[in-house]
Amino acid sequence: MSVEKSPGSMNKHHYAFGMLPLTLSVSGRVNVAGLGWQVIQLMLALTLFMFSGNAMANNREPQQIALVGTWTHIPDAPAVQKPAFPSEGLYRLRVNVDGTLTLLNVIKMKSPSWIAKSRDGRFAYVTNEEDAGTVTALAIDDAGSVRVLNTVSSAGQQPTHATLSPDGKFLFVANYSVAKGGAGVTVLPIRSDGTLGERVQHYPFIPGSGIVQGRQEGGHAHSTTFSRDGQYLYAADLGGDKLHAYRYRPDNAQPLQADASRDVGFAPGVGPRHMVFSPEGEYAYVITEMAGEIEAFAVSDHRLTRQGKVKLNGGLDSPEEKSGGAIILSPSGRYLIATHRGTDNHLLVFKIGRDGLPGVPTRYEAGGIEPRALAFDADGNRLYVTNVFTNSVTLFDFDDETGELQARGEAATVSTPTDIKFFN
Repeated sequence: MSVEKSPGSMNKHHYAFGMLPLTLSVSGRVNVAGLGWQVIQLMLALTLFMFSGNAMANNREPQQIALVGTWTHIPDAPAVQKPAFPSEGLYRLRVNVDGTLTLLNVIKMKSPSWIAKSRDGRFAYVTNEEDAGTVTALAIDDAGSVRVLNTVSSAGQQPTHATLSPDGKFLFVANYSVAKGGAGVTVLPIRSDGTLGERVQHYPFIPGSGIVQGRQEGGHAHSTTFSRDGQYLYAADLGGDKLHAYRYRPDNAQPLQADASRDVGFAPGVGPRHMVFSPEGEYAYVITEMAGEIEAFAVSDHRLTRQGKVKLNGGLDSPEEKSGGAIILSPSGRYLIATHRGTDNHLLVFKIGRDGLPGVPTRYEAGGIEPRALAFDADGNRLYVTNVFTNSVTLFDFDDETGELQARGEAATVSTPTDIKFFN
């Protein structure tokens, strides 16, 4: 028997219970029996109310889960601490009351390195960062269960990032490609049921600046980011030291139109990686990997004008000491939070000034090696960091009024974690 009742149904039952003693009184069977019935009625009503209240509370507050992307191969790097077991795919974890994460299950797939979340949280799209790149569509139900919908080609190699159009019609995939020739931006349509269609458009990134050996012989698409108004998409080319601009035309079968007049060039060898816009879209911030800096831009008519830059590691110049990673905004948009890797492995919190420029950062140890991605939980009070080389997700309490972080230690152990997103 179900304990969940509609308010109307509950009221009818309560009315029936309330009429029973009166009916019995008229028939002459009152006193002790009537009082007994009243007690029983009250107990039944309270029990029904409690069960119904619990059911409604559960409906209002579904279990929050985290999806953690990984590399299913173990990186070949000196700092890597090899896990006991290689990753098997995409990890689904429960978010506990204290912020720690408990493993629920693993959705097996190859190197789901980046997770793009739909606006309503019903779907997710993960880039499978392999030589023959693919993208996998997932459905997430109200209980936080995950179901694979389909997998399609990314039309490139090592897809490392993706973003959805604000209207949910298309997915834009950044194929990094370690080898020359497989990099570029691929456009995949999203069907009404959340599944992915085959590519409808592809922009290859061929030439590199050639400045940093082993990193810039060819182009390397590292991320795709929409302007706040959803009219332009910008793609960071780490290999070509460039930000490519595209006008978004959602009603076209091929929705991107390259606009070279709004491209942004960077100093040779800096390697633009990821990008965020301020809440109102009047400023943009690009983190550079090889230079280890954040460059700030004013935005007007979708043109980016450079305003200044800040260094992530105090101006130390050796390549080992410069490696920009992730960049996100705090929930209020008042702070920039970035990761610096290499020999440093810190989080940096910048308060954004009225002029749009990041101020002097406060530095925090990341709690692991190679902090690759950052994410806030649904409440915005906790910050999570994926540390690839130490196989850990670390947890910080965040004060959005002061910008302060408080380290809470390890939230979960996951082999080679590369990204984290929260659902429900």
